[in-house]
Amino acid sequence: MNGHATTPGAGWAAPKYEVQVKSERFKFNAAHFVAFPGYRERLHGHNYTCSVRVFGPLSERDGYVLDFGDVKKATRRVCEQLNERFLCPCLADSLAITRNKKNVEIVCEDSSFFSMPEADCAMLPLKHSTAEELAALVWRRVIDELGVEKLVKRGITALEVSVAEAPSQEARYTRPLAGYDPREEVVVSLPSPGACCSQFAVPCKPPAAPA
Repeated sequence: MNGHATTPGAGWAAPKYEVQVKSERFKFNAAHFVAFPGYRERLHGHNYTCSVRVFGPLSERDGYVLDFGDVKKATRRVCEQLNERFLCPCLADSLAITRNKKNVEIVCEDSSFFSMPEADCAMLPLKHSTAEELAALVWRRVIDELGVEKLVKRGITALEVSVAEAPSQEARYTRPLAGYDPREEVVVSLPSPGACCSQFAVPCKPPAAPA
């Protein structure tokens, strides 16, 4: 002990600000199952909730880090895209996913077979529909909704997005804006009817005939 108190944030070049935005409307109700080689969950659903934290300097012009209203609008739009959908991880390495007329068909490693209207699916560029990968997806889409150029112009340095499956189960994705390219999200496109997605490791095969 040298008798000198330690000041929180000692050594910082300047004060740091962050804002957190939560809302009852930052939610989406969706079905999913996690699958990876050798394992598949049962189909089930969650009432997902989200929140967003923004890191950056305080604007001398308006006194904001970023307008809460802008963050709310962007996050609600992203949640609406996922609400009341089946979360389909189109980059999965243990699922074969095809289109059959207006339906999406999924064959799993264990030969389980799912068929559901394409309009009821959110076709996502994910390997797994876990809360962790969903948090990263929501991060990218919130950034895109807000506009990365606008954020950089305001000096925003990073964003954090949380996605919770339940009050006690939450994943967070935090990333600096530096180096982010909006084109990095994979564009998902299903094959024509009867064809298989070439990027899937599991070859397409018809479901087993009923006994």
